[in-house]
Amino acid sequence: MSTTLRLLFSFFLSIALFNTSATTTFPEDVNILEAYLDGVIETHMKEKNIAGASLSLVKDGETILKKGYGYADVERKTEVDPEVTLFRLGSVSKLFTWLAVLQQVEQGNLNLDADINDYLEAFSIPETFEQPITLRSLMSHTPGFEDILLEIFVRDAEEMLPLEELFQRQMPKRVRPPLEVASYSNHGTGLAQYLVEKVSGLPFEEYVEEKILKPLGMMCTTFRQPLPEEKMVFLSKGYSFRDGIFREGDFEYVPMTGAGGASASAADMVVFMKAMLNNTCIDTICLMEPATYDIMAEPVLFHAPEMNPALHGYMDLSRNNHRIIGHGGDTFLFHTLMLLIPEENFGFFLSFNSEAGAGTYSKVFEQFLDRFFPDPRELMDTITLDDDYLEGFTGSYKANRHPHTDILKILSLAMAAEVSTDNGRLRLSDGFTGETSFWLPVDSLTFRNENSNELMAFEREGTDRAGKLYFGQWPIMAFERMRGGYSIGWNLFVIVLSLLCVLFILIGWPLLYLLRRNYVKALHARNPLPTGTKLLAWICALFLALFYLFIFIGFSGGTDIVFGVPGIIKIGVVFPFLSILFLLGMIWQSLVIWQTRDLRIRSRLFYNLATFAFILAIWQINFWNFLGWNF
Repeated sequence: MSTTLRLLFSFFLSIALFNTSATTTFPEDVNILEAYLDGVIETHMKEKNIAGASLSLVKDGETILKKGYGYADVERKTEVDPEVTLFRLGSVSKLFTWLAVLQQVEQGNLNLDADINDYLEAFSIPETFEQPITLRSLMSHTPGFEDILLEIFVRDAEEMLPLEELFQRQMPKRVRPPLEVASYSNHGTGLAQYLVEKVSGLPFEEYVEEKILKPLGMMCTTFRQPLPEEKMVFLSKGYSFRDGIFREGDFEYVPMTGAGGASASAADMVVFMKAMLNNTCIDTICLMEPATYDIMAEPVLFHAPEMNPALHGYMDLSRNNHRIIGHGGDTFLFHTLMLLIPEENFGFFLSFNSEAGAGTYSKVFEQFLDRFFPDPRELMDTITLDDDYLEGFTGSYKANRHPHTDILKILSLAMAAEVSTDNGRLRLSDGFTGETSFWLPVDSLTFRNENSNELMAFEREGTDRAGKLYFGQWPIMAFERMRGGYSIGWNLFVIVLSLLCVLFILIGWPLLYLLRRNYVKALHARNPLPTGTKLLAWICALFLALFYLFIFIGFSGGTDIVFGVPGIIKIGVVFPFLSILFLLGMIWQSLVIWQTRDLRIRSRLFYNLATFAFILAIWQINFWNFLGWNF
């Protein structure tokens, strides 16, 4: 089946699915709803050590619940007030950016299908592929960019670069053609923000205030960083939980404001949700024509049949046979979710102000949805596939959203999903969350969770093995089989072999020398390796050991590295260059020593093994972008 036909089939199938009558058990008594959410949210907050949360719900144009939980300031015991306490929105900010884009499209200043290079002057997008990058691809997270995490946050306002300068210094590499597969892109949103600024002549923060926030009456929302003084006093603190106490974090500056810089109260998000459920209108004020706003929820591409599609701005997070659109947002300290169920005229907003809130908002909403908007369908029928066929799906898959050209490329290993077989079903181990689930075949390429109708699908094109993995409720990302240098097993082999050789040369050789000199009288043994030959290997091993040590220390700060590369890493990447000089000598000596007959065989063999291991180590260091200053 051609790609076009598959997309059409999937589109009409999705319409058919969501037009099916869906069951709701939404209570008329709001007290029932509030009591349920109190229990769920407070339980998660206690278990995860979350300081505070802010919640708001709307239905049928009415506010049905606004509530704060816990503290906005733990030290001062300031409780969260849903009316005025501002939480950082993270990527929920992107919805405002896409609204701004569509306003400019409606006014004829931007074109969704024009090459964005047509609007750029100070810098340009590389013409890596024949197809140009367009606003349509930016809105759907399908521009084909690598992900860049370095300096996606900064610590001080002085480090906030104008977007023009930012993209001149940090243009993400194009790694696949646009509109081919989705891969979430903050820099894609940053480019869209820049285009809005360029065609409107206004700084983005000012544009949003004048064209979106003020018309809607959202007076407790801002994109300014730091916040204006009159709003800063209402901003919740952000917390981590260490050693049994809440630790206040610093304000997280987001250089690409439109991708994640907004702050808002739950009450303001009530206004926003009501407007979005009413074609961007509050009373007689509308941000744009309904037909223009409808574009945000239109599909751009389907990864596979029955998967949620990538949309123009909204994320399609449909589940339980209900069409759900919205967006999640995460900084390191704040974690936010805003979702709409248009057919039910329902909106849900929840934000946590603590590090442990990551992923928690999804669990809260899933429990809420299963309780009040359950899936009316029976579990999908399954089929039986033989073990040999199932073996074609097994292996490790990495998320296609990761850096390709800087030292954080190695983070691709952290997002690996491991698939194995288990008595006619597939076992999925999520390397990121540590969770395990089991999946049953629905057809030859599609599997459902054994406990629900949640789907995942594979792509097998002319091969016995699957190359890609898609999750039905994650349309903005795909997973690719880990091959070659990305193989976890291969990388473990190289690093273990290299470290064993390094340790034996640095520690074992000196110890053996002392033992032989002081305790072993091997007068008739063959000669050891020449001192100069061993010295080359010892220095090479020392430089590699220093590299591994400095990199380990540099990454021990966890997420701090995205704020800027530590100096110890900048020093550490010098050592591989130095080791190469001595490795070249080792390569030469590994050949020479076989010309000397009176040397120990095991010594010669080990020297060759160490040379080979160090060659692999340099290859691995280069593959993961540590050979050079790739930051």
